[in-house]
Amino acid sequence: MTINFTQLKRLIYCTSLIFLLSACSDTKESVRTPALEIYQAGMMAFDDELYQEAEDKFKKVTEEHPGTQLATLAYLKMGDLNFRRNRWIEAESGYRMFLTLNPNSHLTPYVLHQLISLNYQRNFTGVFFREREYDRDMEPNRRLIQDYQRFFLLYPNNIYLKDVYAYLLKSRADLAEYEFLVGNFYFKNEAYHSAIHRYRYLLKYFPEYPRYDEVAQKLIEAYYKNQQPHLAREMENVLKHHKQENHTQS
Repeated sequence: MTINFTQLKRLIYCTSLIFLLSACSDTKESVRTPALEIYQAGMMAFDDELYQEAEDKFKKVTEEHPGTQLATLAYLKMGDLNFRRNRWIEAESGYRMFLTLNPNSHLTPYVLHQLISLNYQRNFTGVFFREREYDRDMEPNRRLIQDYQRFFLLYPNNIYLKDVYAYLLKSRADLAEYEFLVGNFYFKNEAYHSAIHRYRYLLKYFPEYPRYDEVAQKLIEAYYKNQQPHLAREMENVLKHHKQENHTQS
């Protein structure tokens, strides 16, 4: 018997669907035929890179058949298709809905990996001028770190860990640099109290920052300009000790 290409694709989707359904919760819930047909149509459109059509189908599943396993999977696929379109906010919404509805899925490591990746990409959205980086929204970086912590606690041996750890290091470096730029912005505008707060935060929570000595020196200057010479002298001793340690290690 000859099977045409369309029939073959439908067969593949049905097989894939059985696997995906097993990723969801163990709720013994019958899947309505209309929902299955809509979901399959969405998967066909997704495969053909007709993302808007696919999204419309998946949304229909979530709206007309809420609480079903297919609706949960539809949120995952909306996350995937929006990830491909670089629509980070919509992708994050889909992924987080999937995790909310199905937190114990074996697909959770994949979803967390996608969330970490997209939030790293969001970190650079709309950045054109380096001198304006103190205006950047760093919330994606903070979410990335939170998702990494969750990933590491739940899946310390997962194959995705190496990739997400690399994103973590980059994210921490970006956050540290952001704190330094904001501190310098306050310093330049003579808001020394705010600059001190930023420099101290950076030194405390990002000890790996490679420009530690430069930050410490700016903090000392800020203390002096803020009429806090005793704190400036304390920081000078800390900086001197830090340099001696680095010299000994080298």
